[in-house]
This record gives sequence, structure tokens and C-alpha cells, in this order.
Amino acid sequence: MSAPAEIVEKIKKLLRLARSANPHEAQLAMQRALQLAEEHRVAVDGLNPDAATPLITHQDTDSLARLGYDRNFAALIVKRFFRVRPIVRGAIHVVDGWPRAGEKLSFVGTTSDIEIALYVYHFLVRHFAFCWRKHRGRLRNRYSYVHGMFEGLYHKLVEAEPPAPERQAEGTELALSMDGYIAQHIGKIESKGMADPSADAARWAGFIRGRKPKFAAR
Repeated sequence: MSAPAEIVEKIKKLLRLARSANPHEAQLAMQRALQLAEEHRVAVDGLNPDAATPLITHQDTDSLARLGYDRNFAALIVKRFFRVRPIVRGAIHVVDGWPRAGEKLSFVGTTSDIEIALYVYHFLVRHFAFCWRKHRGRLRNRYSYVHGMFEGLYHKLVEAEPPAPERQAEGTELALSMDGYIAQHIGKIESKGMADPSADAARWAGFIRGRKPKFAAR
């Protein structure tokens, strides 16, 4: 269950009223805030009553016949480290003037976060392809190589993250806002798994290569 942004704002307003010098008013406001939070499964301790709820929107990528695994790996990276939600959606893909069923990614988040995430996403898609062409040597298993790059990059970004309490406090309201936006504008979504790679030299070589990009998580 996702809490709409207006509910989150109402809870925050009640929490501000709970600071009132009038004990009766403060008590009623706190009771109502806790009641709303329980109804909508909102973690009150993760809310900052004085912070404005982030303005959430979404931006689509170009439609393709099918999103390849390199794009899915890039989307997983930006989802985990760059404060957006990439969602795979059906789309119309035009081939030789004829419409065909295809796929696209919708990036949900604030405008500034989406800009950064799209830059990283496109960089990674190009980087996966470039490294496979230029650095694979005699390797033949492209999926394992790209999967290894994803794992290497993921581990490097984890190492660069701030402490967990700081990340959680920063992300709670944003996550609630995105949940509400997705429920209202996109609808029900499902998680998408990836096939397991082979445990071979290609995966290890990709892992080593994946640790070389020099941008860091925000």
C-alpha cells in the first residue's frame, strides 16, 4: 500500500501542529497524525515535518523492440544508487513505418535526479558495449561479461556510499512520494528478475572491468 503525497503532507502538517503550546491541540494533532500514519503505513520517525515533499515526475526512454540485458543492468544500477525508479513498460515500436509491440523505461523521481540517472544510464549502456568490443580479448560469453561488469560496478558504488542511517533518513520521504506517484500515474508494477550468469572467465573479467568507471553514487 502506497501513501499518496497529500496524505504524507497532511501527516507532516499534523506533526507541526503537535508542537503547539496548547497541550490539548498538540495531543489531538499527534493522535490524528499517528492514526493516519498507521492507516497508510507511513513511518512517522522517517518524516521531517519541516521539509517539503519532493515534486515527483517521470521521463520515458525511447521505445525499442526489446530492452536488452545491458539496459536492464544499467537500470538496476541507477535504481539502487541514483534515487530513481526505472519501470519497464509496454510501448509502440515503429519498424519500417509499421507499429510493433515494444518496451520502454520510465524513470520516476525528481527532475534533477532523473537528469543525473539518465546520464548515468546512457553512459553505462555505451560503456558495457565499448568494453565488450575493446577489452573482452578472446572471451565469447557476452552476458556473463556484462553481468560481471554490473557486479564489479555495484560493489564499487557500495563502497562509496555514506553510512546507512544517513541514507535512510534522506530517502524515506522521497520513497513515499515515488510510491504514491507510481500508484496514481503508472499503476501496479512487478519486479523483473535476471538470468544467472555462467561462473566463468568472462564474468570475472567483466567484474574487474566494472570496477574501473570513476563516477560515484550520490
